[in-house]
Amino acid sequence: MRELFRRLGVLALLFLAIVFFFTVRDSFVRLYGVDMGKEYRSAYSSSQGTFGAMAAAGKLIRSETPFMPITEFIDSKTENRLIVVDGGQWPEIFAGVLSPSDKSPIAWREAGEIYGRSFYYHGEEEPFSAMVSELAEKDESFRYLKLVSPAGPRFLGMALEGPGTALDNEVPPAVARPFRSLAVWPLLLGAAVYLFLPRKKHPAGTILYPRWSAVILPDLMAFIMAGIFLGVPFVLTVHVFDRADILDFSYGSAWFTLVFWLIGLIFASILYWSAKYASFALQILPGEMYLETLGKQLRISFADISSAGFEDYRAPGWLRTILFIAGLANWRMMGQALLLSSRTDWGVALTLRNGETVTFLCSNIPGADRIFEALRLHKVPFSKELERMTAEAAGNAQKEKD
Repeated sequence: MRELFRRLGVLALLFLAIVFFFTVRDSFVRLYGVDMGKEYRSAYSSSQGTFGAMAAAGKLIRSETPFMPITEFIDSKTENRLIVVDGGQWPEIFAGVLSPSDKSPIAWREAGEIYGRSFYYHGEEEPFSAMVSELAEKDESFRYLKLVSPAGPRFLGMALEGPGTALDNEVPPAVARPFRSLAVWPLLLGAAVYLFLPRKKHPAGTILYPRWSAVILPDLMAFIMAGIFLGVPFVLTVHVFDRADILDFSYGSAWFTLVFWLIGLIFASILYWSAKYASFALQILPGEMYLETLGKQLRISFADISSAGFEDYRAPGWLRTILFIAGLANWRMMGQALLLSSRTDWGVALTLRNGETVTFLCSNIPGADRIFEALRLHKVPFSKELERMTAEAAGNAQKEKD
């Protein structure tokens, strides 16, 4: 079982790396500078460079809007949407947002320029956590922040955003994904487990599956495809539902996640078969065979084998039929059906005198002919189908040599 545990351990570490890499915080605060003087001038001045219907509409609005002093304009604009702040971190935050600089303590929080210059905090950070909770209770998402300074009042816009919106607005990864820097460690540990966990050594002449084609390549495909489908919900559900919880049944994200994870686990099931191939070892000894499989070691005396039959390792007929039917509606599925039906994997079924049957694949094992030679040497009867398959395999091997 060592080979199976090796792969399950690597798969668990891969999933942990995916969690670390893609986990995103649940709420964000986006801050941006607000120039009330500029907005005041814009409200009462003509629209330079604007023509047509927009210019006419703007002129009508200005003509119908009673003139007011700037203080009244600010009060009306921020009415019921203003939070006055002072002390603590606020002077540093206002300075960083209103006068951006690479040397600013909050420069690393600056987002992309989709909305101009803006800066992100996550919703649980101080001094925003209480504000975020209050706004969430009111089902509101915006406030103006006002800081009184010697140079006069200064204003910021504060918008609450879900993770999907924040990611679309290019929130800095260091703010959005707190564990991403840790993702490399499970990956390295998984690689170490896969590569360096000791493998069982076998004597010279042992019949083994080819490591590259039967073990390593299937493992790579399984890890890559399973990793993709296990990771997709962390990316898509955040954008579809604008929530970080990928297992929330009330919002529906859990169903979305479980479908992708089920597909991922189907690909991960390949690891079971590669573990079986990696565990397989057959030694032909005087008078007996020593067979190692996943979780089993058997000594089989040739005298205890009553017959050797053919074992078909192709996909079940019902599955091939379903794929052909599906191919009539979707030509892409027809290709899969033809590929699956063209496979000729086969093996041997050894029936023992006590009624037990031992089966294993032979079509892809280098040296499989030695097994049949030993069986014939000990006068083990073959089924007609096995005789035909071994003759074809011997003929193909001879053609390759020629």
